[in-house]
Amino acid sequence: MPIDGGRLNAHKARTEDFRRRKEGKLKGSETLRSTSNQKIDFDPVDPVELQKIKDSIRLKSKKRKRTNVVLLLFSLVAAVLLFFLFTEKYS
Repeated sequence: MPIDGGRLNAHKARTEDFRRRKEGKLKGSETLRSTSNQKIDFDPVDPVELQKIKDSIRLKSKKRKRTNVVLLLFSLVAAVLLFFLFTEKYS
């Protein structure tokens, strides 16, 4: 099945077509982006409520960081113990 311009041009045409179909969609979603410069109007949020939301996000972030550090330290200790366990066994 001959294609004008050869295989490379056919490949380029397929990728351009794929990008054209994919263009305008949000990543991981089927929602189309607005092509105009429309702004999304959100409901106004009370400053006190906004501060509560920010504080809860910061607290969750702090807990997640702490959990990650603990798991990292635990895995390092486990790796060192396993290393010494196996090196002493075969020495």
